[in-house]
Amino acid sequence: MRVGVDGKSLQPPREGVARYLEGMLAGCAALKIPDLELDVITPLRSRRRLPWVLWDMQRATARGFDVFHFPFYYPPLMPRCPVTVAIHDVLPLEHPEWFGRRWTNTLRWMIPAGARRAAAVVTGAEATAEAIALRCHIARAQIRVIPYGVDAGLFAPVPAEGVASVRRQLGLGRPYLLQLGALERRRGVDLALATAEMLRVHRPELELVLAGERRTDVSALAAAPAWVRRLGRVEEAALPALYAGAAAVLAPSRGEGFDLPVLEALACGALVVASDIPVHVEHFATAVRMFPSGDAQALADAVAAALDDSAAATMLRARGPAYAARFSWQESARRHIELWREVAGR
Repeated sequence: MRVGVDGKSLQPPREGVARYLEGMLAGCAALKIPDLELDVITPLRSRRRLPWVLWDMQRATARGFDVFHFPFYYPPLMPRCPVTVAIHDVLPLEHPEWFGRRWTNTLRWMIPAGARRAAAVVTGAEATAEAIALRCHIARAQIRVIPYGVDAGLFAPVPAEGVASVRRQLGLGRPYLLQLGALERRRGVDLALATAEMLRVHRPELELVLAGERRTDVSALAAAPAWVRRLGRVEEAALPALYAGAAAVLAPSRGEGFDLPVLEALACGALVVASDIPVHVEHFATAVRMFPSGDAQALADAVAAALDDSAAATMLRARGPAYAARFSWQESARRHIELWREVAGR
């Protein structure tokens, strides 16, 4: 079976889709399936996403592939072979106010049109699948829920000396709360900032560490105090220690399609406090502390309770790696391959 894969997401600037694609391809390689031929096609020079998909990938689908997989939300307009597409969320359709106008206008048209052209849609959560069916006007049976995985070789508990070394490299000498991911409005940075401010009344040594590049303007950060540390993009090798060294990892997002940083943090033995949005409840409810989405006081109370109850915090930290081990890129890849065989055989 010959499967073409759009590999543009693997090139800079790398975002969350690159994590999904890397993990899925690594899982396929580890399975060592003799009759599976994967051809990952990437641009030879800088290329904008839309013309790449609509022109270059349109031609690529005519190269005799049995199936072509598109990891970034939409396929070409008239693919010449059966295609599958990963739609990680439909947040630009549900909440266009969270995104830039140019980004939103493209995706609001391309996502539903692409979903209707695809032989099958892949997504990481049941809650996201329901939203895709509703917003894209496709049958729920056309959508395959395949949870994402975690790189167990990278994201794992880190010895104390390893944590200390990374903290020194990043200049993190004080206890810190960590939020990881691109800085944008929907991610709840305002809630994290308000929470840290409330907690610092009784824990003045506490800092808020934000690891991720700015994607949109976040008004809460316009005049951020000195105890807010913005690290920007952190090298992947340093992430496990950054997670493990946090007093708590915050996941206050108002909307996600899966939320890989939560899974990565759990794999590293971190204490995670997350909003009760549907995908968090679906995948992580028993492994994290939750709070009502959008409620800064509730987030502060949940973090304070976790920090004050050392026995409960220790239990959650110990439970995280075993819980995260349920999410395997090899299993995710196996289910992708099953879907490709099904689509190719229609």
